[in-house]
Amino acid sequence: MTSEPRLKRILAVRSDRMGDLLMTLPALHAIRQRFPQAEITLLLQNGLEPLLEGHPDVDRVVSWRQSEGTGWLSSLRWAGRLRPFRFDLAVIFNPTRLFHVACFLAGIPQRIGYGRKFGFLLTKTIPDSKAVRKRHEVEYNLELCRLLGTDDSPPVLHLPEHPEAGRRAEHLFASRGIPLDKAPVAIHPWTSNPAKSWPVSDFQTLVGLLVRANQTVIIIGVPESPSLTKGWEEGAFNLSGQIPLGLLPPVLRRCRLLITNDSGPAHVAAGVGTPSIIVAPQEHAAVLERWRPWGTHKILLSPTPEMVFQTAEGMT
Repeated sequence: MTSEPRLKRILAVRSDRMGDLLMTLPALHAIRQRFPQAEITLLLQNGLEPLLEGHPDVDRVVSWRQSEGTGWLSSLRWAGRLRPFRFDLAVIFNPTRLFHVACFLAGIPQRIGYGRKFGFLLTKTIPDSKAVRKRHEVEYNLELCRLLGTDDSPPVLHLPEHPEAGRRAEHLFASRGIPLDKAPVAIHPWTSNPAKSWPVSDFQTLVGLLVRANQTVIIIGVPESPSLTKGWEEGAFNLSGQIPLGLLPPVLRRCRLLITNDSGPAHVAAGVGTPSIIVAPQEHAAVLERWRPWGTHKILLSPTPEMVFQTAEGMT
């Protein structure tokens, strides 16, 4: 166990998708509590930086692009980028050869992570048992941090609101005629993985039920195909493709409920305290054991639109 509370510069690596990144926030908070004077740099996937603007547990972000590659040459380049920071510690949450090698070559003296993908280059490791999906990703991340002597306080997953982002979100609502005195239900029907998608036609039926029940409904997300922007009930506010990532947290904070596929916005909702309903195929249940949102939510497997509507009515 690391016992030096005087670490000055800490690198945390989480270079995969939005939901994975957000489920690392409780671990970053635990590191901040353990080393309150340290400067924490987070290495993340390019494009996700706006989500963490002003976050109290992150002092600096460094972004990685998938197009940079993952081979030896990329490792050498990243070692060169990381070395000037003179990090005392690297915590690698998603094991990759790229960053195991880069942190080793950058001369970071303490390197913790999982014992796979060149894990022998790390100074402290734990076995990677994530594939069995017995625990939540938040819990796995906190388990890794216990190598640093973090305590067992309840996990904290919080996305603070940047004042300017809040004003921009309210301006967006006002400009589209969305009432600010009646928190809407947000619908997110998109996902990058068709295998875990609820049919768009079922989302459209659900939106109709909600609108006819006098709920304010907004549709969010970036559609995979322009054709999916059609067919929504008149009276719903279609904001798909109009919400920059940095505005997603304040937009969802102003909603009473999010209904979504298993995707990144569910984790954003958890970070701002908005309850959610996640709809997914029955065969996706085992995956959700590990990847479900950490906050208040309900999971409905292969439901009908009427089932989702009744659940939503009970939550709003």
